[in-house]
Amino acid sequence: MKKVKCKQCDGYYVLKSGKFGKFVGCSNFPDCKSTLKIYEWAFEYIKEFGINLYGWDRICWNCGKTTKVYSYFLNYDLGELDEYFSWLDPIGLGDIEILDKFLSTKYSTIRKIFSKTVSMSYFANTCEHCGALQGRFFIVEDPHEIM
Repeated sequence: MKKVKCKQCDGYYVLKSGKFGKFVGCSNFPDCKSTLKIYEWAFEYIKEFGINLYGWDRICWNCGKTTKVYSYFLNYDLGELDEYFSWLDPIGLGDIEILDKFLSTKYSTIRKIFSKTVSMSYFANTCEHCGALQGRFFIVEDPHEIM
């Protein structure tokens, strides 16, 4: 299991429950009282270990050609920190704009595009051949389902 190192000692951060709810604290408590918010813990994990990007083929609804689509499954990756994250709804393409914006600089088929269906713009997969919106919705919920 991957662990985020404590910023104040040689311990690591773990999810704990307190009188005000869940928080992240050092494994060396009470000797070390270092804490993080849950989102800070997740961000530190991403900075240290990165995230997995998954790609698979899909038939474009518009042109009928095979195109590559991508997503990340952040809650799946963060499940290595604590099973708490495994219980969250899938977190992937279209959910974290700053991450999606970065991915769009690396993958030309990931773009911020307007959807008439939902009347808004969001980051999603587009067809590499015709540019048609393929969506951000998960075809799978577990990356192990991707061949």
